[in-house]
Amino acid sequence: MASTARRLVGVGVAVLSLVAGTAVFSSQRARQLDVARAQAQAEVDEALPKVATGLEALSRDVAAKAERGARLEAIGALLGEITSQSDVELLAKTFADFEEEAFFAPYASVGPHAFFLGATPLYSSDPALLPKMGPLVSLATSSGTATALVAHGGGVWAVGVGRSEKTNPQQQPMLLVLAQRLNAAALEPVVASLNVSALLVPEGKAADGIGVGKPEALEALRGRMNAMKLDLEPCCARKTLFPGVELLVHRDPRPLLAAAEAESSKSAAGIFGVAGALAVAALVFGFRTPRAPHDEQSAALLRETAAQLKQSQEQLQRLSQHLEVKTQQQQQSAPVPGDDALGSTQASVQVSRYEVVAPLGEGGMARVAVAVVRGAEGFKRTFVLKRLRPELANNTEVVNQFIDEARLGASLVHSNIVPVFDFGRDAEGYYLAQEYILGRDVDALITASKAQRGRPLEVPIVLLIAHEALKALGYAHTRHNDAGRAMGLVHRDVSPNNLMVSARGEVKLLDFGIVKSDDRVTRTQAGVVKGNLFFMSPEQARALEVDPRADLFSLGMVLVSALSGEPLYTGNNVYELMTRAAAGPNEVDRQRVRDTCGVMAGVVLRALSVDPAERFTDAEDFNRALAQVGPMATNAELQALMESLFAGSFAEERQKFAVSA
Repeated sequence: MASTARRLVGVGVAVLSLVAGTAVFSSQRARQLDVARAQAQAEVDEALPKVATGLEALSRDVAAKAERGARLEAIGALLGEITSQSDVELLAKTFADFEEEAFFAPYASVGPHAFFLGATPLYSSDPALLPKMGPLVSLATSSGTATALVAHGGGVWAVGVGRSEKTNPQQQPMLLVLAQRLNAAALEPVVASLNVSALLVPEGKAADGIGVGKPEALEALRGRMNAMKLDLEPCCARKTLFPGVELLVHRDPRPLLAAAEAESSKSAAGIFGVAGALAVAALVFGFRTPRAPHDEQSAALLRETAAQLKQSQEQLQRLSQHLEVKTQQQQQSAPVPGDDALGSTQASVQVSRYEVVAPLGEGGMARVAVAVVRGAEGFKRTFVLKRLRPELANNTEVVNQFIDEARLGASLVHSNIVPVFDFGRDAEGYYLAQEYILGRDVDALITASKAQRGRPLEVPIVLLIAHEALKALGYAHTRHNDAGRAMGLVHRDVSPNNLMVSARGEVKLLDFGIVKSDDRVTRTQAGVVKGNLFFMSPEQARALEVDPRADLFSLGMVLVSALSGEPLYTGNNVYELMTRAAAGPNEVDRQRVRDTCGVMAGVVLRALSVDPAERFTDAEDFNRALAQVGPMATNAELQALMESLFAGSFAEERQKFAVSA
């Protein structure tokens, strides 16, 4: 009997050795494959903005041709003759006749085209395109040119607008719009050097997409777009370039994964060699013939060990059953925070499906962290998780404010606003999940620029940040609810910390936690001031009623920080800052703006007017003034600046969160 027991022990240890070796090998292989997947995703993520930049260059070429066309001598001569409405009507007929003129042939051959006098359309060779040209014409009227990619008629068009040098007696310029339909031949040079496949999709219709690259890669992109499963493999990246136009990029991850497999195979011999040696030793021990005294000792030891294992197993089973019952009782009896606020009838809450991988910070109301959600077939996605502090769970006002933030954030869908994707309640309380953006806020960008380059941000970069921020504010300020009623949104906390710049050069507004809205459940009490005192408008600091012009003031203060490297206000304590904010910029402050903001000083000073009536009327008015200042940087230039300042930390962050995810 003792001999049988020894053999069983030997076989058991041998099996455990082989199982342990297999587990070690599998774990190491999984880690190496995860690193390879992260590298593959990082490479395709880096290729996406390069393809987007190439497409922007195609649109700029069309715009340059449109500008040359708008400045033709024939057009300039016609403008000087417009003195009445009948002249305008005659001019429209004249432009229709341009189709037959040899001098206009290079422009007509580009594709559909249209002429505008100011914002008024005069003639179009494709009237169906006119509604999509209007916004670009408005922009080109002030900036000289404008570009876009437009989805139309099952295709994607590179559209460019050029403005004439001369105007009519009413100071209206002539604008020529050219549209060139993109095809695979146009896309080929953009992706040729990047070793990727690309698909340009109009209006979500993958079948109409313009594809360049390997057929199997393009088929994979079409399939993933239709199934909304781009996150399943580290091969694809996707971006909305313009409303209705999406870019998808694919790079084959198999070479990197094969290299990782090969690397893991090299370690297999050593791991299984050690495991095999342990297994052989265990078998030798179990099947050799020992002396009798040792048999008796081994048998006694085995009996004692078996009894202890059985006792431990029974105790663990009883403890597990006790904990399971106790947990169920706690879930059923524990009060759920905020039930009154939501009118919930839910009896219990579930364990969180968000796995926190890195804390980001903690405020007076919530804790913020990077978190991952996992799903079937290896699905994973990274979010920024904002969770209400547990000690505030029974504070109805705070809970309602958190719910308001989630509800309003989810209703704002704009490329320059960080969206709220999920909101709910689990065993850890209320949470909301936002888009995870690889990037830094404007405050960090200013700090890094001063530290590494010895200066704050240049005017073209600041113009781009302001332009993108104003697009977000303009959208929020003019939002209507489902009933068609104006929501009256005012952000109330526009600051460098709440403007995010992604690694791809995108600018996004975030944190609508204290937004003013007519649709909110909660209301700020009279006399209560919320917001950042360094960037707050005077009326907000005085706890008066605010409207969208308060956000425009705050953005003006952000521009001062970006151009000078420091906030306009200073103070030794909250009282001093509150006093400064309530009074607004004085003459010393305004002179400092003139000294540090250069060509932007005039626009900034108007935004910083103490009287709201003297500021810009709205975000669009502010943007028009900025367009007159000078050339604005491109998103590609902002991306290059971000990579030069944060390349190391971005690489670490990509790998960390990709591996964690």
